[in-house]
Amino acid sequence: MWIPITIDDYVKIHLHNNPNEKEKVLRVRIDAALDDYKNGVKCQCGKDIWIVGSASSPFGCFSCITERDYPAGDYEIDGALDKRDKDGRININFMDPRKINGIFDEDGFIINMDSIKKPALCLICIKNYIDNWDENLLCNMNRAEQEDDEEFKCGAYEKL
Repeated sequence: MWIPITIDDYVKIHLHNNPNEKEKVLRVRIDAALDDYKNGVKCQCGKDIWIVGSASSPFGCFSCITERDYPAGDYEIDGALDKRDKDGRININFMDPRKINGIFDEDGFIINMDSIKKPALCLICIKNYIDNWDENLLCNMNRAEQEDDEEFKCGAYEKL
């Protein structure tokens, strides 16, 4: 996955590989990209921006800049690697693609399926009592999507 790197260390490597680059200008671009990231600026595709890449290609995520699905030994500024929300959930952009499963909110954070509230309708539905992973996932996705709605609706409801 990512190789965490400090701004100072990245600047040294970048300037070594790009001797015509001005250090002050590079640092301003990195600081601006990090500020944008911290303020929630996203790539045009909706993913979080890649700080190292966005210092050269503003507002781009890793995939859009490199045309690769996920990083494999690529640098990222260490201040941008803590992609956990206030509840400690991890963002999908920083998960090993081989280990991604479950459901995610619109910001890319995994939803703990045990924390999804069951509406009263679910308690009198036959599907609430069957042990079928696929069916349970669909029910949880439906409940999570409607969590803040006043009225819960379910097209798959089957009375007990």
